[in-house]
Amino acid sequence: MAELTPGPAHSLGPAGLVLGGAALFGTVGTAEVLGPTVPAAGLAAGRLLVAALLLLGLAVVGGHGAALPRCLRVGPTWWAGLGQACFNLCFLAAMLQAGVAVGTLVAIGATPILTGLLTRQVTRRWLVATGVAVAGLVLLVGGQAVGHSVLHPSALGIGLALGASASYATYIIAGNAAVARGLPTTPYLAAAFGVSSVLTLPLLGFGDAGWMAQPSAWLLVGYLAVVPTVVAYSLFNRGLRGVRSATASTLGLLEPVVAALLAMLVLGERLSAVAVVGALLILAGLVLIVRSSAGMTESPGVRAIP
Repeated sequence: MAELTPGPAHSLGPAGLVLGGAALFGTVGTAEVLGPTVPAAGLAAGRLLVAALLLLGLAVVGGHGAALPRCLRVGPTWWAGLGQACFNLCFLAAMLQAGVAVGTLVAIGATPILTGLLTRQVTRRWLVATGVAVAGLVLLVGGQAVGHSVLHPSALGIGLALGASASYATYIIAGNAAVARGLPTTPYLAAAFGVSSVLTLPLLGFGDAGWMAQPSAWLLVGYLAVVPTVVAYSLFNRGLRGVRSATASTLGLLEPVVAALLAMLVLGERLSAVAVVGALLILAGLVLIVRSSAGMTESPGVRAIP
């Protein structure tokens, strides 16, 4: 388990990096709506493959190519790769089985809770901040669902959403463990996403493979690979150098707020008063968690995953 020790006041930087990554994660839904229709499994596999190739190129160009074998020899890289692959597959399947509203609520809302329990990084301030943010997520998702048809969730759908949540929590904990081992960010990400892409590559042409002949589809894949993956995870994982796993998972709740805001501004969707209150509660929870982590830095002395 990674621990925090008192640090300088400017250590708000890591939390800002995590929030920046989470904000970019929130652009995925809008990009998918604006882009061409692509099978979900193929889109996930294409995103991970292109992201892995880009990260590999960045690692080599940045002079970190020699660190790749070292990253592939340690457990956190493989746990992160497995977590990222399982998250993509479970999350997309949960949307079909549980509906977007319930699937998102369970998958995203349960992540900070699972992360806190798995790492035992539970403090009174964290509980309050996370409780406020998760309550806000319930209102935000519920408010967005008003006036829309909501799929009645099945037990399988809830299970898949919980699987996505556990997978994402695994990825975050592995990131803290990579920090503890002193792994440089870019080659670590290249190796982890390389593992993810190999695991999901068989799904690239799953279903209707005709999309792979469409340039617009690859533009969508390229955007998802660059902005909410390469750039976002580079910010997120660099932030993990100064933020606990449990704190990072709570900060990640900014993602649905950004997604809802973009849906309103870009897609013309309307947010109910309940959804607005929910978004404000999430932001309040994030302020609380950032303030509670101010003046703290990550100690690399303890590992979360072998």
